[in-house]
This record gives sequence, C-alpha cells and structure tokens, in this order.
Amino acid sequence: MPRSSDSIDVRLISKVSLLYYHHELTQQEIADRLNLSRPKVSRLLKQARKQGIIQISVSFPNGNFVDLESRLEKKFNLKEALIVEAEIPDRSAGGRALKQQLGTAGAEYLHRTVSEGDTIGVTWGTTLQAMMEVMHPKPTRNTNVVQTLGGVGPPEARAHAVDIARRLSQLLDSRLTLLPAPGIVDHKEAKQVLLSDRRVKEAFKLFSKINTLYVGIGALSTNPVLVRESHEITDELLRDILKSYAVGDIGLNFFDEAGKKAGTVLHDLIIGMTFEELKNVETVVGIAGGEEKFKSILGALRGQLIDVLITDHQTADRLLMNEERN
Repeated sequence: MPRSSDSIDVRLISKVSLLYYHHELTQQEIADRLNLSRPKVSRLLKQARKQGIIQISVSFPNGNFVDLESRLEKKFNLKEALIVEAEIPDRSAGGRALKQQLGTAGAEYLHRTVSEGDTIGVTWGTTLQAMMEVMHPKPTRNTNVVQTLGGVGPPEARAHAVDIARRLSQLLDSRLTLLPAPGIVDHKEAKQVLLSDRRVKEAFKLFSKINTLYVGIGALSTNPVLVRESHEITDELLRDILKSYAVGDIGLNFFDEAGKKAGTVLHDLIIGMTFEELKNVETVVGIAGGEEKFKSILGALRGQLIDVLITDHQTADRLLMNEERN
C-alpha cells in the first residue's frame, strides 16, 4: 500500500532536520544531497519548527540574565537592558562592589557601542566614576565628550563632572567640551549671567548634538547635594525638594514616581542639561542599582527618561515584580 503524502512530508521534514541540526550540514549541502532546492530546504526547516519536530531550547550559564534583560526591555520599552549579578552583602546603592560591577558593565557597553562621529554626554557621580576607573582606552575618530552639568561637589573629587568628562575624553582620544560653571547657583540672576558667557554657550549648543548620554540615577537618600553638611543648597531649597514628591534625579533634574518633572525651585538654579533636553537625547544610558535606588530607577523607567538600563539582578527582579503586580 503506497504511503500517504503526509507521511512522506513528515519523513522528509525529519530527514532535513536531522541533517541540519545533528549532522550540521548547510542548507545548500542538504539541497544537493536530497535533490531539493535551497528555498525548499529552508521552508521544510521552518515547517519542522512549526510542527514541533524541532524544539529549540537555550540554556543560560550561571550569572547570565539574558531572559531577565529581555523581559525588562519589553516591559519598559528599552533599547537594551544589561544586568550584573549583585553581591548580596554589598547591594546597597553605596556599596563599592556593586558600583564596580555596574561601572564595568557601563564601560563594556560604551566600548561596544561608541562609533566615529559620536557626541557623548556625561553627568556626574560615583557610579560614572567607577565606570571611568575600569574602562580601557579606545581611541576614536571625530568624537566629542561633553560635560552636561556644571560642577557639583568639591572640584578635587573624582566623581566631579569635570573629572569624569576629562577622563572619558582621554580614554577615547576625543575632543572635550567642558561646562565652565557651577552646577547650582544661588539665584536666577546669577544663572542668566553665566548662560551669557561664551564658553558656557558653546557647551549648551552641543547638548542638542549629543547622541548618547551616560547618567547615574540619583535617589534622595544617597544624593550628596541633599546632605546639609555639603552646603550645596540652602535649607529652604532642601525643604522644597523634599515637599515636591521627587523620588530621584538625573543630573539634578528631579522627577516623581511617574517620571514626570518634580515641581521644585532648584530646576531654575541648575546650570546644565534641562529635563526637556534630557528627553530629546537619542540614547540615555542609566547606570544604577541597589535597594536605595529602586524607586528612582522605577520612576526613570516609567517616565521613559532612559533608553538603556544597567542594573543588578535583584533590582531587575523587583522592578518586574512591582509592575506585573500593578
């Protein structure tokens, strides 16, 4: 009794699948061997996957969070998520080991993605400082590093925006555009005077040309500007920020839990990239992790203030659990 066409098709599909996946023949080699066209072989392999004859599974080694990254990207409409394995005893936002891990991931991302002609912006903070400490030199052509926030904190600090911008410029062998002004001024009139300075104007003009911006994501509990002993802001400004429903900041642009601009007077006293300019950057890379940063990272994601997130696996898990529960 002749075999049905269905059984012949199943046999042929199975044969093609075995040759392709087990014997590792190319599609052209299979076509030549079975006297088929190459497009026919391709169609049979697709049909094999559809019918369940081929079942592909991917096994991830320990410390690889590709599936978690994919879920984050889908949930928050990210271009990319990069997740590091946090050491549990040192998972606070101020933990040195966590900062080193995040900084290493940030440096690897920059190394992989930087291209000729890029204009790269940087803010300030200890996580970006950690990124500069571990990054290897990568000479580039026709690139420019731009400081996007005036000086905050003691000038000798390595987390200072000037030091971070200068170090990155050296590593990339790029041009450097500094923002020669304090990050916070005392009143609006002082800001207007500084914005009229030729060198400050030159830096501000480049903000619209920045295609990649590297930022830390600040939490109110970890932001050194909000510590009274720092004398960066007045007690009145501090109270204003704490009353504004802010949960975090990017480059001192404070935002609420929905990622919307928090209503605080400080916005009018900052010399740096504005909230609106931040949202216009093609790719904003946010680097942050730890329990204290959870609300600020979540707010930044909800407001789509960042396009790439580099964080630790426990924070990533919590972000997804929180949004899926809601």
